[in-house]
Amino acid sequence: MALSAVKRGQKVQIEVDIGINRQIIDCYIIEPESDRLTLSFPESKKEYAPYLNEGTEIKAFVYSFTGIMIFDSIVFDSPYNGQIVIEFNEHHQVIQRRKYLRMPFISDFYIIREEGNIKTATVDLGGGGIRFLCEEELVTDKIYNAQLRLNPAEPLIKIEGTIFKKNFYRNNEYVMEFSRIEEKDRDKIIQKCLVLERIQNTKSDF
Repeated sequence: MALSAVKRGQKVQIEVDIGINRQIIDCYIIEPESDRLTLSFPESKKEYAPYLNEGTEIKAFVYSFTGIMIFDSIVFDSPYNGQIVIEFNEHHQVIQRRKYLRMPFISDFYIIREEGNIKTATVDLGGGGIRFLCEEELVTDKIYNAQLRLNPAEPLIKIEGTIFKKNFYRNNEYVMEFSRIEEKDRDKIIQKCLVLERIQNTKSDF
């Protein structure tokens, strides 16, 4: 199975059948392999570990910038020491969002809060979201307002989006996926990425 879109640190939700109900557990990818994933397993959900014995069939929802991939999976190694290993079926369904080019880009990024704004720095960006570093801990799975400095001479771009953890090993790294942005501003970001890509390709030719 091609897992090129699956990376370390991406969010994965596993659906656990606990009888009459189903429980969704948020995990993050520690190690991707060709047919399985090693995931973090939250201590706060350890009560559901008995429902995740080896061989148990589950669904896994892998979140990325390009879409949400739904895998029919089985538990390969049951939860132990904060980890769980799941194995994929050969087939998966992808709920596709729009695809956007993402490019490395460092600039000012401001998280807007009632208790005080936070100035952070971007790592990369695309038309669907921004990856950034923030030394102050942020609440994940929450919608924030933000402002991005795309070009020094232009007004800041106003954004609304949901913040997620991007990388399990870097506590100060986050992703904001846009939920509201002016299309003209999204187009500016896309054009910026295209320019950055052309510059990168030009440099690689020498």
